[in-house]
Formats: sequence, C-alpha cells, structure tokens
Amino acid sequence: MSDGKKSGLKIFDKLKKIKHIEIYIAVIFIVIILLIYMSTNKTKTSKQTKENKSNTTITGYIEHLEDNLEEILPDIKGVSNVNVLITLDMDTATVKDSNILLDKFPEIKGIVITAKGVKDTTLKMKVLRAVQTVVDVNNGRIEILSSE
Repeated sequence: MSDGKKSGLKIFDKLKKIKHIEIYIAVIFIVIILLIYMSTNKTKTSKQTKENKSNTTITGYIEHLEDNLEEILPDIKGVSNVNVLITLDMDTATVKDSNILLDKFPEIKGIVITAKGVKDTTLKMKVLRAVQTVVDVNNGRIEILSSE
C-alpha cells in the first residue's frame, strides 16, 4: 500500500478507538444545525419587527419611506450617499392630553434629498421622477440638493 492509504487507515483506526464517537459526531451536527437555524430566524425576526414598526406609527411609516428611498435612489447610476428627510403637514392634528389626534393621515409637506451626483441635471430629474413615483407628491414639494 502507498503511504497515503496507510496514513488514512491509521486515522480511521484512531477514530474507531474513540469511545462513543457517534455521539460526538451527532452533537457537532446538532450544534451546526442550531446555529444555522438561529441565524436565519434572527434575520426573519428583525425584518418582521421593522415591518411591524413601520406600519404601526406615523413616524414609523415616514421612516419606512425614507429608508426605502435611501435604499433605491443610489441604484440610479451616478447617484450615491443619499439622505432623505420627509416632513408632514400636521395642521390637521389636534393635541389632547399629550396625545396627537388625527382626523386623517397627514399629507407629506415636503421632501429634502441630499446626494452625490445630482449636480447633473439629468440625474437630478431621474431622482425627482423616482421620488414622485414613490410618494405621489408634486415636484414643488421636493428639493434635491447636491452633497458634493
């Protein structure tokens, strides 16, 4: 036999001599499965928590819109480092006992976007159209500024 086969057989023989090796292998296998399960479960839980937060409060909803715009706008070629601020028209709100009461969901008052690359008029127009599509606000309420 060659030396490679002999060393492989020696290792196999040593493994056979370990008592209850099946248990050790099973424990290692279970630990690996648990680690994989916990890592996928954690990401699902954090996504669900973020989605629940975004749907339960006005500020959560606005943060959700801002996050979505900050995520999608850099996909426009030439646009990067995007920051979005959305303000609401709270004139219809009533304050009673430290609670804000709303007759209806407040309209978006304005949007300010800062980004690199929007000095170029063509890119600025693309960003403007993308924002209008997402939030359905006229362009007079959207300000796009270069952060360069």
